[in-house]
Amino acid sequence: MKIIHVWHHYWPFIGGLENAVKFLAEGMARCDHEVHVITSAYGAKDIPKEEEVNGVYIHRVKAVRIKYPDLTLPREIPMNVLREADAVHGHSQGSLFTLRILEEAKKHDVKTVMYFMAIDAFEDHPNPLIRLLAPYYGRWALRKAVMISDIKLVRSRRDEEILKKRYGIEALYVPDGIPRELLEKPSMVKDFRNKYGVYEPFVVYVGRLHRLKGVNVLIKAMSIVIKEAPELKAVIIGPGDQRPYMSLARRLGVEKNVLFLGFVNEDTKIGAIDASLALVLPSACDYVEVYPMVISEAWARGKPVIATAVGGIPYRIKHRVNGLLVPPRNPHALADAIIELYNNRNLAERLGKEGRKEIHTWDEIANKLIDIYKSLGYMEV
Repeated sequence: MKIIHVWHHYWPFIGGLENAVKFLAEGMARCDHEVHVITSAYGAKDIPKEEEVNGVYIHRVKAVRIKYPDLTLPREIPMNVLREADAVHGHSQGSLFTLRILEEAKKHDVKTVMYFMAIDAFEDHPNPLIRLLAPYYGRWALRKAVMISDIKLVRSRRDEEILKKRYGIEALYVPDGIPRELLEKPSMVKDFRNKYGVYEPFVVYVGRLHRLKGVNVLIKAMSIVIKEAPELKAVIIGPGDQRPYMSLARRLGVEKNVLFLGFVNEDTKIGAIDASLALVLPSACDYVEVYPMVISEAWARGKPVIATAVGGIPYRIKHRVNGLLVPPRNPHALADAIIELYNNRNLAERLGKEGRKEIHTWDEIANKLIDIYKSLGYMEV
């Protein structure tokens, strides 16, 4: 089977959806399918336009961008790749790049699959201009994606529910997975603690350093936490500009309790999760959280999750069953949840064990998607 994945970014550009596309593409290639990725050249400076990596054929096309990543439009269409495909799988109807490539595939009678993500998710965006204008774009993109996709998929039960109730559209729920080795790798606690000298208890954040991800809320929460647990720290992992957050930590007097590690390799990330009291995901609004992969990663390591009730998160985390939910942009509520798990390690352990029951491996997800592609009429020779 010839399978094409489409998204405006691909590795080495780093992000949750980039990881998902990479894991899916490489997993399908290991199953002896011919797998291609069509992406833009953004974030791939000095990297070949065409290359094969881990069995996946990558095609980086010229594109133009209007400020935001979703507003990336391809300036060329690799028809030689699209023709003869058995399935063209687009990721996110909100991406102009994805829409344009799938539209061209559809014109040539190629079967298409679309992951619908963050449906109507601009309604609680903190930027009033985006909150006002973006819903118009979102609804236009949704209508277009519905017309050009043969199969509709969702990663989130939230999106499944909204598509059905508001738009009358049935979609198949296929969540993201985790690498199997996350379930099997031995504890990395000692490696992490010895490398960074962090022997005190800490919570860990993993993600981009962006205002919508709520890193500032976590730092404010730590200024409350240390009044009861002065030894407790927050370890912050991920790419982005650390300076405004370091400045905030200094102003609040918690610079010794907040450790910024920047972008780290997978082993270091796993070690930080293993050594932590809990993963904290303090995201500010629906738009940024469809199906946070890091929740699955924490659960795979038996760790509890404290997260805000935004986007797809409350459809995965059930409060006090497999994690703790707090309202967004509320440092006091976040601090209370951190202190609760710090004081009740039995609860923390139970929540982590329950979460582990909710995850799937990428191999399972890739095989499920391949079965879905075959339903489009692929005839195996």
